[in-house]
This record gives sequence, C-alpha cells and structure tokens, in this order.
Amino acid sequence: MVYVAWLVILLIPYWLGPIVVWLTQKAGARPVFEPFTPGRHSVPEDVVAAFRQTCDALTTDGFHVVADLFQTGQMRHVSTRVALLENPATGELALAVGMFTAARPARLVASYAELPTKFRDGRTVSVHNSPLLGSFTPPPSRVVVPLPIVRDPARLCRIKRAYLDRHYRGVERVPFEHQNDPARFLGDAMVRELSEQVEAGAWRRDDRAGVFRPRFTSAWVMTWRALPPFSVLRRRRIHRRASAILKDLNMAGPDPRPIAQPRTRVSLRWVAAVAILAFLLTQLGSRVLRTSWTFPSEFVVPAAFPGAVRALERLAGAEATPLVGTDSVGDSLLTEGFAVSVPSARAEALVAAAQPRFLEKGFYLFRSEQHFGIAGRSDRVALFPRNDRYEILRLMGTNGWNYNVGPDSIVAWLRALERDHPFVLTGMGFDCVEGRFGSAIGDADALARRFYAFCPDVVDQGTETVDALAQELRESQRLYCWWD
Repeated sequence: MVYVAWLVILLIPYWLGPIVVWLTQKAGARPVFEPFTPGRHSVPEDVVAAFRQTCDALTTDGFHVVADLFQTGQMRHVSTRVALLENPATGELALAVGMFTAARPARLVASYAELPTKFRDGRTVSVHNSPLLGSFTPPPSRVVVPLPIVRDPARLCRIKRAYLDRHYRGVERVPFEHQNDPARFLGDAMVRELSEQVEAGAWRRDDRAGVFRPRFTSAWVMTWRALPPFSVLRRRRIHRRASAILKDLNMAGPDPRPIAQPRTRVSLRWVAAVAILAFLLTQLGSRVLRTSWTFPSEFVVPAAFPGAVRALERLAGAEATPLVGTDSVGDSLLTEGFAVSVPSARAEALVAAAQPRFLEKGFYLFRSEQHFGIAGRSDRVALFPRNDRYEILRLMGTNGWNYNVGPDSIVAWLRALERDHPFVLTGMGFDCVEGRFGSAIGDADALARRFYAFCPDVVDQGTETVDALAQELRESQRLYCWWD
C-alpha cells in the first residue's frame, strides 16, 4: 500500500498536471503589442544580449528592423520582446524573438529567429530555430520547419531559401500585410493560430472571458508532451528531422557565428512537478485543515501580556518563542514579542478572527513569516505587547532595499496611504507587508498605479499588469507589497 501511495505521488505531474492545465491555461483573445520602451519594459540581460545578436545577424543578411515591440499578459507569467524585420531587396520578413517568464522558482527563457513565407494559394511556410517544444498542431496549409540545431540566424536565412527552392520552386509568393500596423499584424497572427486550434477541436474560445482555453483532452496531450519521456523523444525526433533536412539540402555542418541560447535555471519537468505538488499541498491540504479547525467562540484574551501569549499558544497548538526582528544594519534583533508556528492553510484565518480580540487588550497580532506551505514549512504568527503597527514594522526591519526603500520609507508611505484608504495590517515581515482595506476602493486604477510606483514587484512578479492589479484590488480589498 505504501508503494502505491508513493507511485501516486511520483505520477502527480501526469495525472494532476492535465487537470491544472485544463483549469488554469488560457490565452487572451485580443493580444496587444506595444512599442518596446527600455525604462518601462524589463528584460533579462542574457535575453537582451541574444535578442540583439539575432537582430544584428539578420541585419548582415540585408534585413532592417521595422518595429521593436513588447507583449505581456497573453499567457500567464510570459513576456515577449519581438522585432519585426524586413529585407527590402527580397521582400522577406523575419522575426527576432526573446521570451521569458518571471515565475518562480525558475526562469524559463528562449531566444530565436522565425522566417515566415506566404504563398498566393494561401499556404505558409515558417522556418525557425526555437528551442521550445510547441504545443500546437498546425493545419495542412501552414508548414512549420523547426531547426533548433541552427543557432546562426544568417545561416538560417540561407537554409530557408534553399528549402523553399527545393520544395516550393515556382510557387508564387506574396508579401505580408504588416507595413501599416506591425503590432496589429503580430496580434492577428497569434489569434489566427489560436483560431486554427479551435477549428481543429483542440481549444475553445470563451467569448465571455475574452480568452482561448484548451479542451480537456487537449490539456492531457499538452501536459504529457511536455513531460519525460515524451518530451525527450520529441526533442530527439525534431533534431533528427532537422539534421535530415540540412543533409538533404547539402547544408550540414557547424554554424559560422552561433548565438548562445539563454539558460533556463530549472528544467521544465522540475518546475512542473514543483508547481503541481505545491498546488496539491496548498489546495487539497488546505481544505482538510480548514474543515478540521474553527475559531473557538469562547476564546478570551487575558489582560496581561504573558497570559495573552499563553492564550495564543493554546489557540495555535504550538509553543511560543521570542519574536526576532532586524535592526538597521541587518542583524537579528530580539523584540518584546513572541511568535508561534501555524500551518499556512489557517494562518490567515487565525489572524483575521483573533486580531480584533487581541487589539481590544492593546496587543497586536500579525503574521510575521509567510511560506505558502512550500516544503512543508509553517507560517509564523506573532503577538506584540503594544498595538503600534508602525513600531512593529521598524522592529521587523521591513524593507525593499533593492529599490532603496527602507523601513522609514515604508512607514511614511503607509501613513500617507492610510489617510486616503484606511486599512488594518495583518502581516509584517522582513520584505513584505499585508493587510485589508476597511471600505470599498473608489479609484482602484489610481491606487494600483500608486502601488506599482512604490512596489514594482507586486506587478512585475505578480499580477503582470497594472490593470490586473487594479482588478485584484477591487475584488479582494487586500493590501499587499513585497520586495524580492
């Protein structure tokens, strides 16, 4: 029986993964590309380097950049920088693409060139050197030729021309209609690909939500194709096919000027396994914990602080230890407070229910550490003998020093915010602060911009867009900042 349980756990990515993909995977039905702005759009340095080298290599082959665009939010956590290039002498089109995710615990990246060709009869051929394993099956009218073993974009251009000359000689080519609005041209191309998947029965369009979603059977196929051993077999098959194409064209051999592919810090299979396991623990485990614990209605907070600490121990079912903060030079600081360990699934509920009762006695209850149940770690709920939350923030050393934001700056910002939007703080940690607003937010868009200006990570590594943050503020009424 134990072996069966371990087998079920080890196979979690293969049976729970497709369900998670089916429930959460979506692509926007109205993708938007905007001009790339260095100060506004952040791209990892290695992705920028590979992207520039790709553009430079295509430039040596007669191309010039028509548009440099950026897009985010189309797929969750995925951002894309893409340059549209044109060769005036040949009428050819090229794309230089840099994709990356800001999702943790890993950063997935890809840099590649794509060379599309359009024919009068409606067919298209696209030659690219992307290292990513695609999840779409193109229709018969669209031929995709993946050549990931070719890392020199200029050489890729020569191979594409030879491939077309071998297989499509005499077929009339027509130009792409991109000159007037390159951003719309790329957006329409993405929608067209997704619409092809709808026509094939693999995806469906949810007009109410304005997104495309995979069908249940497609979610299983997509997930299994991305996991070993299927992903390994697919990659080998693509490489064998690419080698065969180059040999058939008499163009086999090393790249003259290869461009290094930015490194992925953690492999896709491990990211998928960790994400799905975390989902299982936090979602399924939290339901069990929530149903097995309720806040006792007869709970009373003693008037003396030592008695209040013992009451918190009984409530949490754990022994209290001294609360440790951080001083102005980053060293540990022993405070007058105490903290207990509480399972992540009920820490928030405990603070929300018990905080008002502790405040009545002049004590401040808050979450001092939040671990989201990762690796089985519990959160820490702390009790302080006074109810000055800004004193606690300073003692905890809450900061965003990577943005030159110290505890005093955070206190000043929160005091100003409180005048416009009263709130209660429920969490204060080393690099994060959380709470809830006391009333409905009038102008969520303005408040979201205010949050983004002070704490960029809440958007850049969280909601991805300021508009999404505004929507989240409207729905949750939560205050949350963290500086990574």
